[in-house]
Amino acid sequence: MHKYRIILAWAVLFGLPSFCHAKDDAGKVKKIVERSTLNQPGTKPFHMKAMIAPSRESDRGSNRTGEVEIWWASRTQWRREVRSPEFHQIVIVNGAQERQNNEGDYFPEWLRETAVALIEPVPYLDQALKMVNQADVKTMFGNTYYAWMSMSTDGNVEKGMGATIAVTDKTGLLFYGGDLGWGALFKDYKNFHGRMVAMTVTHGTPEVTARVTTLEELRDTPPGLFDAAASSGDLPLLQTVIVEEKVLRKSLLPMDPVVWPPLKDGPQEGVMTTNIVVDRAGRVREIGTIVTDNNAMSEAAKKIIAEMQFAPYLQNGVPVQVVSRITMPFKATRPQGDAPRSIP
Repeated sequence: MHKYRIILAWAVLFGLPSFCHAKDDAGKVKKIVERSTLNQPGTKPFHMKAMIAPSRESDRGSNRTGEVEIWWASRTQWRREVRSPEFHQIVIVNGAQERQNNEGDYFPEWLRETAVALIEPVPYLDQALKMVNQADVKTMFGNTYYAWMSMSTDGNVEKGMGATIAVTDKTGLLFYGGDLGWGALFKDYKNFHGRMVAMTVTHGTPEVTARVTTLEELRDTPPGLFDAAASSGDLPLLQTVIVEEKVLRKSLLPMDPVVWPPLKDGPQEGVMTTNIVVDRAGRVREIGTIVTDNNAMSEAAKKIIAEMQFAPYLQNGVPVQVVSRITMPFKATRPQGDAPRSIP
């Protein structure tokens, strides 16, 4: 997926022509996304299983391996099991009841987003469609890209990260989509009772690939498959929420003043931003790609963000995992005796 972000950034930077919006781009994209969305009314009950592994040999040590298995009868009756080396979860929804068994205290965001993308490629569709009708529309290599900037601020400075929905023109199927808290690349589509389902889904950095090994009708269900009455004690459900940066920063605990390292080349001042995931104890557990006015600041920024500590973020009085952004200005000096060099 990373290479497609690079391609899109290149296209924007070097000015591939933008095109006028169609009368209703959002309506067109809505139909395309819904065509590949499984967890919606009218979908044939299904059983799905997918295996997840790093996409590249060089990332085999990332520990990003796992599996997802879903039994879906309707939007109000389903069961999902996700498993990785560090986390295992079973969720059962049956009407108003929800049962959850968790082994591990942190649900890795790469695993959660991949599990969602398998059956719901654009999980915040209404929000994304609002942006589609405002997006820059470009065509490249047989795909149409609806691209917009997702802005974030610490209250003083702001910076944007690219967000996109891309459609393959020849097939009319979703190729890529991503914004804060969701995103994946989709290919190898298969028709399942009128739904076009991507059998290969890639996500994240380091990138993982989920390959669907089973997609079949859900026929006879074993007794207890959707039994949500039993619960693992009185533990609160593990939830992940998307939170605006300024809201999350209210929970940031005091920290030492930021000291940026000297910079030999490039701008000494600028702004950086990135996606983060904070666990229920307030620790930063995942840091995304750093978008910055000087790439030489990326490693320093990661170290500073990794040391941030938040008070547990509460929703309805219960600690939850948080997906958000961190935006910061940076200001550095030149090493003594070094003159700046131009960057091609």
